[in-house]
Amino acid sequence: MAANGEQELPAASEMDTPAEFLASLGAALREEEDVDVGLADILAQYLLTAAPMVDALKNAKDAILKLAHERAGPPKPEAADG
Repeated sequence: MAANGEQELPAASEMDTPAEFLASLGAALREEEDVDVGLADILAQYLLTAAPMVDALKNAKDAILKLAHERAGPPKPEAADG
């Protein structure tokens, strides 16, 4: 049992494949309370895969930088009701 309210991941022996284990890890990460879901999605898409692409690290970095740029930009004006 996990302490402090942490979720317990299934043991590796309970999973059928590395891909299933990594997918489960990504899903568990997204469900955590204090986790940045956008960043978790990037990690799951590019790095938490059984066979990452050759340029997975570069693609993950680019996606993280894009996310940071979007968040650092000025707020978008809301459409006026009317």
